[in-house]
Amino acid sequence: FTDAEFYQRSFDPQEYLREFCSLSNAQGQPNTLLTQSLRSLSKMFSLDGLSGHTLIDVGCGPTIYQLLSACERFQEIISLDYTDRNRWELEKWLKNEPGAFDWSPVVKYVCELEGDR
Repeated sequence: FTDAEFYQRSFDPQEYLREFCSLSNAQGQPNTLLTQSLRSLSKMFSLDGLSGHTLIDVGCGPTIYQLLSACERFQEIISLDYTDRNRWELEKWLKNEPGAFDWSPVVKYVCELEGDR
């Protein structure tokens, strides 16, 4: 395991997002790990009875993909992460600031999986 302070100083959320959260890599190859995860999450959150008031994601990193299919099932979603840089990256996206990761291709993919709901 990585020392907490080393992780706090060294983890690069933008590099992580580019590498693991884009639908395709720099060579145009599909990111099958991400698409398989999105399909699994969509199936999981479509199960009868899987809903509630609050969903808490502990250790979310700089990502939202794991929560997209949950949006229709929970009234409130809380994302927590240890590192300041991961939280700042999410805040940039929430505030639509320049340089924020573009989640729109991933959101569109999930919407298509779920029948555009």
